[in-house]
Amino acid sequence: MRVAVASAEGAELAVAGLAAGAFSGGRLRWLDGKNAGLAARIVVNDTVGLTLEDAPAFAVAAGDRAELTEGCDKAFATCCARFGNAANFRGEPHLPGNDLLVRYGG
Repeated sequence: MRVAVASAEGAELAVAGLAAGAFSGGRLRWLDGKNAGLAARIVVNDTVGLTLEDAPAFAVAAGDRAELTEGCDKAFATCCARFGNAANFRGEPHLPGNDLLVRYGG
């Protein structure tokens, strides 16, 4: 998804029209401005903005464009609902937790 940044303060960027949580754990790549070509990891997002892992290297001007890539929390439910990719999920969603292995038999 390509977006225009309304404002920036440190690692927090104001961007309108986002789905809450959809880009958490994802990636931002700057398309223009002083940061063009640089990328950063998105820690969390809500409907009005997002927070990067690190502040951009250079000042961000209003209107600078960026490309956002959705994040994945490695959960089976996310893989099914958001990406429609349950057939290629590489985790083990139906195994019991590791506490089952240390439980006393009886």
